[in-house]
Amino acid sequence: MRDKQILFLALPSLVYLLVLTLYPIASNLALSFYERTYEGTLKWVGLGNYIWLFQKDPYGPLIVANTIVYSLATPAISIALALPVALALKRLGGKWLLPIMVPAFIPPVTAAMAWYLLLNPLYGLGYYLMKWGLIHANPISSIWAIVLIDVWRAFPTAVLVIYSGLKAIPKAVEEAALADGLAGPRKFLAVDLPLVSPQILTAFILTALTGFFTFDPIYIGTAQVGPRILDNLAYYSYEAFTSGEFGYSAMLIVIMTAIGTALSLAYMRALSARTFIKMPLPSWMPRREVPKAVHALVLALVLIFVAVPFAWLLLISVKPPNEIIQVPPTILPSRLALDNYLQVFTNGLPFLLMSLYVSAINSIVTIFLAAATAYQMRVHNFGGDKLVAYILYLMSTPTLIYIVPLYLMLRDLGVLDTLWALVLTYPIMTLPYGIWILYNYYSNFNRQVEEAALADGMNRLKAFARVILPLSRNGMSVAGLYAFLFSWGALVFPLAFTSTPYNLNNPLGFSGAQTFSIYIGMLMSPVTMSYGGVAAAGIVSILPPLVYLIAVRRNLEKIWGAE
Repeated sequence: MRDKQILFLALPSLVYLLVLTLYPIASNLALSFYERTYEGTLKWVGLGNYIWLFQKDPYGPLIVANTIVYSLATPAISIALALPVALALKRLGGKWLLPIMVPAFIPPVTAAMAWYLLLNPLYGLGYYLMKWGLIHANPISSIWAIVLIDVWRAFPTAVLVIYSGLKAIPKAVEEAALADGLAGPRKFLAVDLPLVSPQILTAFILTALTGFFTFDPIYIGTAQVGPRILDNLAYYSYEAFTSGEFGYSAMLIVIMTAIGTALSLAYMRALSARTFIKMPLPSWMPRREVPKAVHALVLALVLIFVAVPFAWLLLISVKPPNEIIQVPPTILPSRLALDNYLQVFTNGLPFLLMSLYVSAINSIVTIFLAAATAYQMRVHNFGGDKLVAYILYLMSTPTLIYIVPLYLMLRDLGVLDTLWALVLTYPIMTLPYGIWILYNYYSNFNRQVEEAALADGMNRLKAFARVILPLSRNGMSVAGLYAFLFSWGALVFPLAFTSTPYNLNNPLGFSGAQTFSIYIGMLMSPVTMSYGGVAAAGIVSILPPLVYLIAVRRNLEKIWGAE
């Protein structure tokens, strides 16, 4: 009876994930062997789509090259940036971790839009970079603008992972290193680097996944510089999907899935790595501790890097219209103008409401489903290592691979362009993260709590609902943060499954389901360009996840083992 209750608690989320992930992956593979005919039917072409990409597609070499650049440059730069920052945090204290983490917790479309406004060659700081000769071409038309945006969003996660590893180094090891006369860079190479090498590898793979599957910066950038210049495999597959070329899109997604699976396997190996990096100790390496002023300078520079796009966004949002398009651009507005915010809360209200609905519903659903499954996995070893591996695989798999099969499924159900299309599909993004976060949280949970509740006459279901859930508040708050973050900033699913804004004239019908991320993208299109409106919408989009992040910041560090 008790085993059945364990199964009852764990099964809902697992059935959901297995059905809505295995089916799309298999369906993509089958679709990749077909192409659409002029009559709109599917025709078997075997490997024709694959051959076309590598031999005949005029954009194939460019797409592959861009994908390689994004996938390698993003992790390399992120780790190079994160290492000194993590060391500085350990030396000076972790109080600066929260402001450094902010870029990782804002919608990706907002991050992209902030950088494009900042780098604009006429109305942004890009004007002065070109005037001073620091750059010689329009910065927003370069693929390195995409890398810059990806690094800005990805390096905070790398900092958190590496800093957590440094904090977890046993005190006895630190004392032994001190007794051996090791300090500063010499201690880092001899002691710290070998011990945190698994965390560095984990951070590298996580940031590589960000670069490989980058989508939102290309979506925003393409509206500024034109098609194909910035495309990678992810965005090119979306373009094929929107033009009705489901077979070609599925083929691109199959290739991405294969590469993503390889990165996922590397991620899983990194998490369980027991081999450590050892570097030779050059004789000239100083034995002294690096002065605190150097660490402070590192933190100051990285905080400027984090803050400048936010500051520019805020200044643009309150500038009068004539000053926004003034050449050369001014830094400070002559007066505060709130017209842009009025525009956001009137024209953008349907999009804002829909994002709030979907984010709240999905966060609640994710928290409770994930808690029920994660507890059984960790405490009762439900599913064993194979289930843990599958959850990790889903975490590192991009949601883009699901759009074609899910679009066809939602179309058959008749729920496209409704709230229900998003509510049904969003947990694919958030459940794996929620389960993993709570799986780690329950590793230190006292299982005697459940045994005491069972001894008091409760069955396992009542014990979980009345005793375990209330004691899981901290872990659930972090799982909820990630669920809210993904839901609030989601772009691919709303673009694929919705087409009109929320119908406020029939609010309980929940028809029309475009989200706030789509609204921001619409404001950045060449047709409806509104720099002030975009900036105000960006500031508004930052606030909900930022408030949530501040509320649960201490619990966030515990998930990665920093405390």
